Amino acid sequence: MPANLTEGFPPSNGTVQTLDSPTAICFPTTFPEVEEEKWGSFYYSLKTEQLITLWVLFVVTIVGNAIVLFSTWRRKRKSRMTFFVTQLAVTDSFTGLVNILTDIIWRFTGDFLAPDLVCRVVRYLQVVLLYASTYVLVSLSIDRYHAIVYPMNFLQGEKQAKILTVAAWSLSFLFSIPTLIIFGKRKLSNGEVQCWALWPDDSYWTPYMTIVAFLVYFIPLAIISVIYAIVIRTIWMKSKDHDESVISNCSDGKLCTSYNRGLISKAKIKAIKYSMVIILAFICCWSPYFLFDMLDNFGLLPDTKERFYASVIIQNLPALNSAINPLIYCAFGSSVCFPCSERRARDSRMAGRERTERHEMQVLSKPEFI
Repeated sequence: MPANLTEGFPPSNGTVQTLDSPTAICFPTTFPEVEEEKWGSFYYSLKTEQLITLWVLFVVTIVGNAIVLFSTWRRKRKSRMTFFVTQLAVTDSFTGLVNILTDIIWRFTGDFLAPDLVCRVVRYLQVVLLYASTYVLVSLSIDRYHAIVYPMNFLQGEKQAKILTVAAWSLSFLFSIPTLIIFGKRKLSNGEVQCWALWPDDSYWTPYMTIVAFLVYFIPLAIISVIYAIVIRTIWMKSKDHDESVISNCSDGKLCTSYNRGLISKAKIKAIKYSMVIILAFICCWSPYFLFDMLDNFGLLPDTKERFYASVIIQNLPALNSAINPLIYCAFGSSVCFPCSERRARDSRMAGRERTERHEMQVLSKPEFI
């Protein structure tokens, strides 16, 4: 869910102005009382650059995720990892359409010109995508946990991926319901008509922001961290046991081979690496945003111009998440973006091997990643 600066700046009466952006739904940012021309000059000097940045992010997000969706759709043999890749691409695509594009439109119109119902629906969908972008990652982590820690149950429970995804989206729609009540079309103190919170004063932001921050970021991040700590430990233990088994076989004069059905396949390891990079990208894009706004709303940041400059950069970082995910998909599996070339390369490699080796590769490297 993108976070971007608003069209407004402190009004001429010197009152504190709150940012109004599609992602400031959860975390409003206030600025010190300064002269209007200073903030206005700074903001409008960067207005063109901000619009260009948003357009670039929008195009990259839509085109990149469209390629991923098309590539996964045309695959005849789909794995569970492919299913989660599709879910992430769908979430990122809607993020581009509902959040980034909406922000671009509001920067041109200034005021919110649509009816109150549209305001509530748009805000609701934005928060749904905020939750979904995190909960789908949690679902992916749980699925990878079962794939590594309980491989036999994992193979027998093919409906698990769909159940996890349905649960992720259901919780996202459920937790976003308060948005329909909290937000609406209203006139701000500076005369602008915006889609904004309807509560009496800004003191309500602190408890609301705290609850959303924990539901969206801190609790899911803790769950993901614990899951992958267990996964990494399991991989290390199984690899260690396998190495000891191979050494033992060789010392006894038996045929030395790395073939072992209990060993985690390379495809699963690749899936784990891919999942971790996706989650690391999410953390890098969202951590500055959440930490900055948490500190700001609790009054722990000084009222200086540096704080305003930092907010311009930090509140635009989350938009990068939906744009770089397709690049990660392609980096970890050429079959995502180039399924035909990957298939030809695989067939060429298989043609040069002995029949027994091909059989072993089919057993060990069952397509699990893409």
